[in-house]
Amino acid sequence: MINWIDVRDFVVIKHVQISFEPGFTVITGETGAGKSVLVDALAILLGGRASADLVRSGAEHTEVQADFDISNLAAAKQWLAHMELDGEADECTLRRTVYPEKASRGFINGRPVPIQSLRELGALLTDIHGQHEHHLLLRRDVQRMVLDSSAGIAEDVQVLAGAAAEVVQLAAELSQAQSGMDARREHQALLRHQVEELTALAPDPDEFQQIGEKHARLSHTRELAQGAWQLLQVLDQAEDVSASVVLTRAASRLGELASYDTRLGALADQVQSISTQLADTVAELQRFCDDYALDPDELERIDQRLRALHDAGRKYRITPDALKPLLEDLEHDLARLDATAHEPKVLEQRLQEARQDYDRRAGAISEARSTAAETLAEAVNAQLPSLGLETAVFRVTLRQESAGLRSPHGLENVYFELQSAPDLAFAPLERAASGGELSRVSLAVQLTATAEGRTPSCIYDEVDVGIGGKVAEIVGQKLKSLAQARQVLCITHLPQVAAQGHHHLRVTRLSGDETQVELEALDAAGRSEELARMLGGVEITAKTRAHAEELLSRALI
Repeated sequence: MINWIDVRDFVVIKHVQISFEPGFTVITGETGAGKSVLVDALAILLGGRASADLVRSGAEHTEVQADFDISNLAAAKQWLAHMELDGEADECTLRRTVYPEKASRGFINGRPVPIQSLRELGALLTDIHGQHEHHLLLRRDVQRMVLDSSAGIAEDVQVLAGAAAEVVQLAAELSQAQSGMDARREHQALLRHQVEELTALAPDPDEFQQIGEKHARLSHTRELAQGAWQLLQVLDQAEDVSASVVLTRAASRLGELASYDTRLGALADQVQSISTQLADTVAELQRFCDDYALDPDELERIDQRLRALHDAGRKYRITPDALKPLLEDLEHDLARLDATAHEPKVLEQRLQEARQDYDRRAGAISEARSTAAETLAEAVNAQLPSLGLETAVFRVTLRQESAGLRSPHGLENVYFELQSAPDLAFAPLERAASGGELSRVSLAVQLTATAEGRTPSCIYDEVDVGIGGKVAEIVGQKLKSLAQARQVLCITHLPQVAAQGHHHLRVTRLSGDETQVELEALDAAGRSEELARMLGGVEITAKTRAHAEELLSRALI
């Protein structure tokens, strides 16, 4: 239940803080005093739509905060634990701030949360019935939601909506796959040809550089052989004048002179070392020279390979060394197309399974609705006589959607119908009920739904519009009876309803330069005076006060 609420700078409220008790609390006040503003503030706190005009003129922001007792609400505790937002074991605090020029912010147990989280938790804490709800009850979607809530299948219908969306998506994918099959086959054939062509070529990024170097070498074999031979002559093979002979003689002479000057011995060693290195170089050059044998067949083979690589590069508009990565990309694309070659059949199977899943879920929902329709109609009809509709009969009709249509909400539409008199036919509420009848039928539906509900608190915002007298007193008694199982708050303009409350709050708009609203709890004397005001209007007489006392006395019986 709601323990307390604190509202700051909300529309006409500067600051109001009020504690609530278990049982039936009525909220009254003169027309225009701002009775419904408190409910509006609570609706905003529980995730309702917020706008800048909610911020009191001159204030920086609006702040609404409330504390809830969740000691007997396992669903709320489980939600808080799952979201890692649990605080006090048996309490939960919600807060929301609304700004004129930036997004509002939400908090649960002091921790910031998305507004959606306030909405989800709020649905477990409080049920608000607005003063215009009897008009909402004319809408088919609202009628369906009321029935689904009564049947306890609201979450199942949400899952069904997801199943319906999957059917639509798979049907679209299948249609697209089937329409693109010809283009897919052509592209697949092209990819296969390209892969076969490049696979036969067997390109290798390193090969192109290697055979390029070999081709350059083979193309200049005669020049290389002649140059290497000439160098061999100069370095080693020319008699008396080759470099190796000169170095050998120089090392020998330095060795002889070193006997006269030992410092020359080091130079002799250096020349000898150079001579040794030259010998290694000559041996390596000799091996190269032996390799420089002209092979026309190998040169032609390498020419052909280079031409094939260059031709393929020009065809695919890339360099020859990029042919191998291109082949890998084409193989990947072809494999992907091959893997989806049977995609239409796969999609057909998935679509069939999705349709079967939808039909199974929708069938269970239809069965639950059928059972709940009878139960809801029976419960509402039990309420109608006491609300002054002795001859009226309420029923819930289910009508199948178009054949084959898998709508997000199920296989049928829900119609609330009324037979207002025995000699009249059943008709939809919008045609069968007058304004006063509609408000009473709506109230009967709300009382039934609330009695079956699971939220610990429910709030009625002037839902008693269009009734009075004896019916109003009965409505008050029903709300009081309902409050035995849960906390009930009711904003009312009827003294017959207000008299039934266990607790009574009065809203007063204070006079002065600055508009302010005051909310106060009334004692027995204050309640009597407030009921007298509601009964007598401008002039309160001893008779109206006596009538007020009588209403309070009857309520205690």
